[in-house]
Amino acid sequence: MMYQVRRAGFDDAQQIGELFNQYRMFYNQVSDTERAIKYITERLSKDESVIWMAESDSKTEPDPGNIAGFVQLYPSFSSVSMGSIWVLNDLFVHKDHRKQGIARKLIQAAHTFASETGAIRITLSTAINNTQAQALYESEGYAKDDHFLYYERNVD
Repeated sequence: MMYQVRRAGFDDAQQIGELFNQYRMFYNQVSDTERAIKYITERLSKDESVIWMAESDSKTEPDPGNIAGFVQLYPSFSSVSMGSIWVLNDLFVHKDHRKQGIARKLIQAAHTFASETGAIRITLSTAINNTQAQALYESEGYAKDDHFLYYERNVD
């Protein structure tokens, strides 16, 4: 099966939102498709994120054009380096489309986009136990940060 990677547009928000809901469930969140679609719609309509999507170009698929995976990037900046960066926040491939090289194609599309927009780097994080994702990132040239510790705090 062949997959085409392209930048998602506003018209893709519903399908991406549905897959985004599955992504959230992968991270043990409660299913909320309506809210997931709204979230993706808002990010795209406000130009707050860039989403690259992979879809099958096979006409024999039950649902041709069905989104197989996506990567979502958020813009940010590095004060120390005085340059723009992209945060690769979400990467997900539907379970029926895994082991096809889709995640790698999405990461490569994100890299090309970052380069074309003049960014100095892409940052990302993944779960400590997600060794499959870690291996993929490292094979694409990403390295673990050994200079900084990252902290977070929920806002009440």
